[in-house]
Amino acid sequence: MKKKKMKKTGPYIGVTGFMSRDEVLKALEVVPKKSTHRLMAGVLMSSKTLDGLTNKYPGRYPQRDQIADILVDDPRALNLVHYNTDKPETLFRQLTKISKLAGPNLDGFQLNIAWPSICQVEDWWENNPDKFLVLQIGRQAMKQVASLEHFQNLLGAYVPMVDAILIDASMGEGRPLIVEDCRKYLQAASIYSTLGLGAAGGLGQETLHSFGVLFSEFPGLSPDAQNCLRTPPPEDALHISAMQGYLKKAFSIVAKH
Repeated sequence: MKKKKMKKTGPYIGVTGFMSRDEVLKALEVVPKKSTHRLMAGVLMSSKTLDGLTNKYPGRYPQRDQIADILVDDPRALNLVHYNTDKPETLFRQLTKISKLAGPNLDGFQLNIAWPSICQVEDWWENNPDKFLVLQIGRQAMKQVASLEHFQNLLGAYVPMVDAILIDASMGEGRPLIVEDCRKYLQAASIYSTLGLGAAGGLGQETLHSFGVLFSEFPGLSPDAQNCLRTPPPEDALHISAMQGYLKKAFSIVAKH
């Protein structure tokens, strides 16, 4: 009988945009052996790369047949595919296809989709209870929010299917995290006690003080960094020393709490 896989959970320190297994291993080199947070190893994927095409950001989006090799088998790593699609009506089918491509080390998904279909998310959740699911609250999702009460009502429809949310107005573009705006959403989401909380927006070694301010109020907060950890275009590659510096500082911050 096949052994049932235990579900990995957060909180985590996130790095998004891995393109190779070696990059993930370099990140794990600086992850403490004992920490309240895992390394979230984020791999970007879109419906375009799922179809075998090249994304407009080829330095951040690997080809679909490379995904399985990037994800490592390590208890300190939470391996998530960050997925966006222009075909949200068939999301369940797409996530199922990605799971087969990604292999046994895939721990779940971050949905970079503004308020995806409840039915599609529910189908996925019911068929994949061992997978961790993060819902990104990005700019498009925020534009559809009329008030914080409206936000709570929208979010409530995804609980308990979604394990965590990521407040991310930057969406990988390196825009600075606006602490007060982020705090309002985090406070509103806090009414759901089972929901993990995350924040992103221009995070890197030099800007983690923003995260530190929020972490004092939300101790289990998960930060995620992308744009500030990369080399300039056109290379647009993961900058290993910048990534390791960010991780060291972030794990140091969470250790103090």
